[in-house]
Amino acid sequence: MALADTPPRVFQRGTWPGSVSLRRGWARAEARPWNDAVDDATLRLIRGGSGFLEACVYRLIGLGAPSILSSPLAPSARRPWENAGFRSHIDLALMRLSLQDSIAAPTHLVVREDDFDLDLMLDIDRAAFPDFWRFDRAGLVESTQATGSSSVFVIRDGNEGITGYAVVGYGHAISYLQRVAVHPQWQGEGMGRSLVRASARSAKRNGSKAMLLNTQFDNDPAITLYEDEGFVTLPESLAVLRAG
Repeated sequence: MALADTPPRVFQRGTWPGSVSLRRGWARAEARPWNDAVDDATLRLIRGGSGFLEACVYRLIGLGAPSILSSPLAPSARRPWENAGFRSHIDLALMRLSLQDSIAAPTHLVVREDDFDLDLMLDIDRAAFPDFWRFDRAGLVESTQATGSSSVFVIRDGNEGITGYAVVGYGHAISYLQRVAVHPQWQGEGMGRSLVRASARSAKRNGSKAMLLNTQFDNDPAITLYEDEGFVTLPESLAVLRAG
């Protein structure tokens, strides 16, 4: 997107490349770097329309972000973004698990970690995911705060570390599997499956009727695992949109 001679006015709180709040009138948005390996900005719209989104893009590009990425959006939420110049960048499968039936028990010892160690979790993320998809500290914290309540589950390695972790966020009827990560050294031993099962059983205990997650369509190992555990891919996919 080319910058206009006179960019639309938007007020900023915070300093880039840290997290910033953007506002204009009643419109609000939050932005931060995608992660510590990718300089693009991720923009979360709280309220506002296409004009405000366009103003946010101008501001963030002016601050040095190479491009602006949305959070994963359903088709019904994309119109104001598309009107602001955003285009589809990555399609994501949206998968659903019914929690009405019994859920198999984990085959590993999975524990809920109330005082979880972000550094240990970030070490696993850096090892398990390519740069674009890994969490940094801000993204990991955000995943634990995306819903009113959440839990972190871990599998310990027998020493002072962990082999994998999962983050599940609880809603009234639907819970969200925000993350499942297993260190490559321990992959292939069913630990991801155990983390999924522990997360699903916890969501059911918290009263949820279903669990949702999203993942890349080309992430065949993850999709196979989720399908084996009863998840089905919904007809409506999600998309990360990009501008700039």
